[in-house]
Amino acid sequence: MRLISELRRRNVFRMAVLYGVAAWLIMQVAGVLIDLAKLPDWIGTTILWLLAVGFPIALIVSWFYELTPEGLSLEKDVDRSESITHVTGRRLDFIVISLLCAAVILFAYDKWWMGGPPEHSIAVLPFENMSGDPEQQYFVSGMQDALIAGLSRISALKVTSKTSTMRYEDTVLAIPRIAEQLGVAKLIEGSIYRVGDRVRITVKLIDARADEHIWTQTFENEVKDVMMLQNEVALAIAQQVEVTISPREQARLKSAERLNPAAYEAFLKGQFHVERFTPQDMMLAGQYYQQALDIDPEYPLAHWGLSKLCRFQAQAGLITPTEARERCLLPIEKALALDDSLPEAHMGYASQMTWQHFNWDAADVAFRRAIELNPSYAEARLFYSHYLTLVGVLKRARSRCVLRWNSTH
Repeated sequence: MRLISELRRRNVFRMAVLYGVAAWLIMQVAGVLIDLAKLPDWIGTTILWLLAVGFPIALIVSWFYELTPEGLSLEKDVDRSESITHVTGRRLDFIVISLLCAAVILFAYDKWWMGGPPEHSIAVLPFENMSGDPEQQYFVSGMQDALIAGLSRISALKVTSKTSTMRYEDTVLAIPRIAEQLGVAKLIEGSIYRVGDRVRITVKLIDARADEHIWTQTFENEVKDVMMLQNEVALAIAQQVEVTISPREQARLKSAERLNPAAYEAFLKGQFHVERFTPQDMMLAGQYYQQALDIDPEYPLAHWGLSKLCRFQAQAGLITPTEARERCLLPIEKALALDDSLPEAHMGYASQMTWQHFNWDAADVAFRRAIELNPSYAEARLFYSHYLTLVGVLKRARSRCVLRWNSTH
């Protein structure tokens, strides 16, 4: 009892409460800043460890030292009759109450004002390769791409881009934390098992807020019917999320053409390498895209892939802007001629019209069409915002030039 009484007199209990509330607020603010600045997760872990180490230090300091009008002094050197620990205690109480109010406001803002992520929001995490063959990683990555593309075509569903989810490959981060960082209510985990011409996809739907699996199902088909398989998976997920699917979207998801397996394999390998964005990988991507077209000259995605590769080469400085203007347009026009419903092709055409041909009207139409076909097409929305900014700046610049010309004539 004497020890407890002494802990109270020296404000150790108050310091423990103050430190705990302050540490919680620091972690909340750090989490927001880490998400906004896209900082690595280890920064948050480091802050947590530092706060944990600082807790016993703060208690030790509170036990051995006392705050006096002259500053910190050893408790044993302070005359009990002149001690102001009771005054310090009241100040600590005030600080604790203030921090608690701030914590309540922050919690209420996040819980009720912000309202959390949209109910019909989802992210597809990187799939696990269950084939036992590392060489099949290109196929696994392609399956994630295809599922995201299928889900993204459902207008009532908000789907996170693949670019945002790739950093969670092999992560140890908790599911609720991943969902919080991505701003989604549900997550999809999956695995791909492929043997020969058969593909098996297992998907798990997770309610991130409750941190529990709410649905699991396995789908299987031949590689030549993989597009139908992907659409079947996307439709099943959408139904589990209980999102409204328009008749047009249902018809699109229930129909898919058979693919030439060899051409599709070559295309996926091209996609796998082009996204690595190195000169060597881009050279390999070109070889695989061309291989796909040698197998199937009427394969629209392979034509789109060649156009995408051409733009990447221009961005990397591997070809000149003049070469890009001459070479990048033809394959994307071919892709659109073969399949006008490809949002990727319209996005590619819009990019070329904006940054290579400066045809603003054609770019606007193509951007809108890409977003219409794929409402969750994050890349299209991002570059369309760049386009709108660019056009707005040009319009303002033109207006200023006209005003200056008129004022001087």
